Amino acid sequence: MIRYVRKPGCETIVLDDETMILNPSAMTVTRINDTGLFCWSQLSEPHTFERLSASVRERFGISEADARQDLSAFLNRLLECGLIETGDE
Repeated sequence: MIRYVRKPGCETIVLDDETMILNPSAMTVTRINDTGLFCWSQLSEPHTFERLSASVRERFGISEADARQDLSAFLNRLLECGLIETGDE
């Protein structure tokens, strides 16, 4: 199974109630919402999609379909921005 984890060196910053992920090596800033912040915090350790999805469902009380759809979009965006990496379990 594929596991997702933060890339080293990325930092989380909060400015005026907005949370952003700073990637110094790419000189990018990515704004995230509260759900994104929860997922980002989980990614300090490697997690499978299934484990992350279950955590999101439990934390926010949403359906499996919504959790999977939202998480998939979020992880793809983080991959596009070079903020996370994947590896095999």
